[in-house]
Amino acid sequence: MASVELSSSEQTEVEIFPGSPKDRTDAILEVRNLRKYFPIESKSILFSKVVGQIKAVDGIDLQIFKGEILGLVGESGCGKSTLSKTIIGLEKPTTGQVLYRDKDIHHPKSKTESMEVKRNIQMVFQDPYNSLNPRRLVRDTLKEPLIIHKLAPGREEEVVIDMLKKVGLEDYHALRYPHEFSGGQRQRIGLARALIMKPEIIIADEPVSALDVSVQASILNLMQDLQQEFNVSIIFIAHDLSVVKHVSNRVAVMYLGRIVEIGPTDMVFDRPAHPYTVSLLSAIPFPDPDIKKKRIILEGDVPSPVNLPEGCRFAPRCYKAQELCHKEEPMLQEIRPNLWAACHYPEDEKVIFFDVVEEEA
Repeated sequence: MASVELSSSEQTEVEIFPGSPKDRTDAILEVRNLRKYFPIESKSILFSKVVGQIKAVDGIDLQIFKGEILGLVGESGCGKSTLSKTIIGLEKPTTGQVLYRDKDIHHPKSKTESMEVKRNIQMVFQDPYNSLNPRRLVRDTLKEPLIIHKLAPGREEEVVIDMLKKVGLEDYHALRYPHEFSGGQRQRIGLARALIMKPEIIIADEPVSALDVSVQASILNLMQDLQQEFNVSIIFIAHDLSVVKHVSNRVAVMYLGRIVEIGPTDMVFDRPAHPYTVSLLSAIPFPDPDIKKKRIILEGDVPSPVNLPEGCRFAPRCYKAQELCHKEEPMLQEIRPNLWAACHYPEDEKVIFFDVVEEEA
């Protein structure tokens, strides 16, 4: 995160968050130099000691703006879910801050402030079954947060029925248990549970990955409709880049605990700057047999988050790596207006993925 000095009678500094649009000043969530390390312990009969650390999230600066959908993509193990759990407060950060409207969610000043933060940041989990209490009726699951936060006193059941209808369910579904629903219906209940609090931010951790393809589209369209209706900001985590392109306003690409590229969705997909992003986009299947897509096959394995390589973390697998990449770690820099990438040798020209296959005579 950088800062610039303004020439005025009083010298002030304006913080510049990588990837934040220059025309937006309505950030409601700020992640500042966030790190989350998990200790590795060596245990014996009498003693245990920390012998290493898994650097799941390793220095992330990020802003979320009112009413936007930020797509968060990357390989399994890159730290996406850990980042989301740390943002919402399910994990304590090793260092750094998560600020909701200038309130540190991990160090609230009062119980009232803590309750405000919890009400305004909700989560939709990946598994729509295990995230619901199997012993509770849907009605009771949705009523509980209303009662705890004292919202709509005396009207809880009315609000529950109204929310169920907004997510495409009926009033009689309130008297059923989670096991009586399909996967898509359970995810609708998860959405209802998050939205019933009327939060400002929802973290959706791969909300459609456990669903059939035929159901995914309906859930994604529902999320977009509800996002516009409630003007809620969404951090949308997914592996499927096509899904992220469909729903997101901005996209952040993570690799080994850090954001390596972030910017507007159309810019990231149409003209990516980081070689890792280029490699991910080249893997998206294309349904037309008359068009051959160029694949960039990454060699080697993902480095261990315990023993990170010197220099750029992607250098051991990068097709553009040079000597500098193995010595000096690149920082996020603005490659093009509003597009930031952490790369010493970013792509300058538009990458062409397709070749037309000539028909045989």
